[in-house]
Amino acid sequence: MGYSLGDVLKQQLKGTGENVSNLDTSGGREQIEYISLDRIDSDPRNFYTLCDLEELAASIELVGLQQPLRVRENPEAEGRFIIVSGHRRRAALQKLVDEGRTELQEVPCIRETAAGSSALQELRLIYANSDTRVLTSAEQARQAARVEELLYLLKEEGLEFPGRMRDQVAAACRISAPKLARLKVIREKLIPEYMALFEKDKLPEQTAYALARLPEDFQKRMANALSEAPSGSAAEKVLKKYNEGWRWEPELQCPDGKPCKRGDTFLRRDCEASTWKSFCGGKICCLECEEAKASYSPCERMCSKAKAQRKAKKDAAEEEAYKRKQKAGREYQRETRVYAKRLLPAIDAAGLPGEEIIAWRWDRCAVADIRRWAAGEFGDPAEWCRPRLEPGKCGDEVKVAALLGCTTDFLMGLTDNFRPPAVTEPPAREEPVQDVSNLDTLPEAEPEEEPEEEPEEELEEELEEEAPPARRVRWESRGRTPPEGKPILTYALDNDGPVYRPAIWKDGQFRSPNGKKVLSGLQYTKWLEVPPPASGEEFQLEQTEGQLVISGWMPGGTFPRQSCEVVAAFRLAGTDGNPDTYLQRLCWFDGMNFLFKKGGPTFDAECIRWMALPPVEDDVSKLDTNTGEEERA
Repeated sequence: MGYSLGDVLKQQLKGTGENVSNLDTSGGREQIEYISLDRIDSDPRNFYTLCDLEELAASIELVGLQQPLRVRENPEAEGRFIIVSGHRRRAALQKLVDEGRTELQEVPCIRETAAGSSALQELRLIYANSDTRVLTSAEQARQAARVEELLYLLKEEGLEFPGRMRDQVAAACRISAPKLARLKVIREKLIPEYMALFEKDKLPEQTAYALARLPEDFQKRMANALSEAPSGSAAEKVLKKYNEGWRWEPELQCPDGKPCKRGDTFLRRDCEASTWKSFCGGKICCLECEEAKASYSPCERMCSKAKAQRKAKKDAAEEEAYKRKQKAGREYQRETRVYAKRLLPAIDAAGLPGEEIIAWRWDRCAVADIRRWAAGEFGDPAEWCRPRLEPGKCGDEVKVAALLGCTTDFLMGLTDNFRPPAVTEPPAREEPVQDVSNLDTLPEAEPEEEPEEEPEEELEEELEEEAPPARRVRWESRGRTPPEGKPILTYALDNDGPVYRPAIWKDGQFRSPNGKKVLSGLQYTKWLEVPPPASGEEFQLEQTEGQLVISGWMPGGTFPRQSCEVVAAFRLAGTDGNPDTYLQRLCWFDGMNFLFKKGGPTFDAECIRWMALPPVEDDVSKLDTNTGEEERA
């Protein structure tokens, strides 16, 4: 409606004995007078709460009282006044006076003439307060109820109100008719336990309205079952299910044959459940409910039998997971022990104390710990998620090798001999010093005896014992047959430069490195056998018949002395819990980085080992470039 309480009453008071100015004093000149707070009383019919007094008192103290109080004479006490409008202002002023602001003892007031009936005076009180504050739902409900009573009293006194009384009350209270209807239901149907919360503004109007539409006995049942009032959405869902016939009285039997008596527990569970969870209503036994058995979000209100069953299942799953961790941990401990025993000779030879720390990639291992691991002394294997010691996984192979006095090949697992190979120089041959002072009298030199020739076989055996085992890595011409089943690298030269292809020779034909695919039409002019990286063989650098022999595999962390083609093995770090993978391929070293090809992008991965390729010194442009199949044919 487009009119207020003042509009309604002015319209109804026209033509009566009442003075319309009693509701609106703006027509005449108002007089302000100062009255002591001790002489001003609150109206006993005022039902509005005195809230936010601290904030209002601070405002008055800062800028003063901006609006005077409206009072009328108290007909029952001479010299005293009753507040018409300004109960919060009077309380805030009294608070400041009690704190020592005595200059605020007398306050400006507008005195009104106490005329008209008691109902009209109270309406004026409600009208004044409705204009000066924001009302809570509880205050609006009390206001609407009181306005309705006062309008009926005025109607009995002879005033006429057109239309329905509900519309007149809504217009007087400045709220919509549907809201007024909701507040009336709350006022008349809500049980005292919930009404007390509503009056204290601790129960939202939506929740109160949903609860008020439930039967009184069911509201009391909810109040007794729940530790606090339900949310608005939960109350709405309970109301909907109740109207569908739900009563939360389960007709179930426990395994022992006794009837289920957990109805209120089911009700509490449904009221406390999140909005995305469906209600159960006590229609499903906890032992059969999927949510009660779920490990990710179990029902908090399930019965003790279901809890025991779920706990047993959870304990069994945890025990199984623990056994799996133990099994994996034992394997990690076994690998750690093998490598710890392998390191002990080097540690003993270096004389390292037990507190010395060896920096591995993920762990800082004390020498004392390595000795314990070598002796098989470990803790709970379930706590081991990886080996603590692994070949080739030092933090810095060069520093660890210097600390242990061993080679990086030993740390990489490429050799079992931790001592570096001894390099000895043959003793210098001492020439006899000849005295030339008496050259003429010296006897003639006797001819030296030629040494007896040793048998050729014995000489060869002696050389084999003295010389370290060596293996030549060199390019062979295509006229020679590669070894069966060994990894080889073929070489060809085209307009773009050298072309290398990995392959193996098996059953009289070239195959891919895994042996599955036949390489037909392979163009090459030379081939080279790639030695295995962990064979333990040592390689020497020699020059034999124009072919270069190289030193073989070198550990990661070292680099070729100059730019060259290399075969290198790389470790690719696993992601999302996947293990590391390893890749061996031919690439180009530019003096600083390993590249996919000469002038190509950098190979961004950890190099484990590498082997430089010997140069091809023959004039390959004159060699036969027919396919391997044609030559073998």
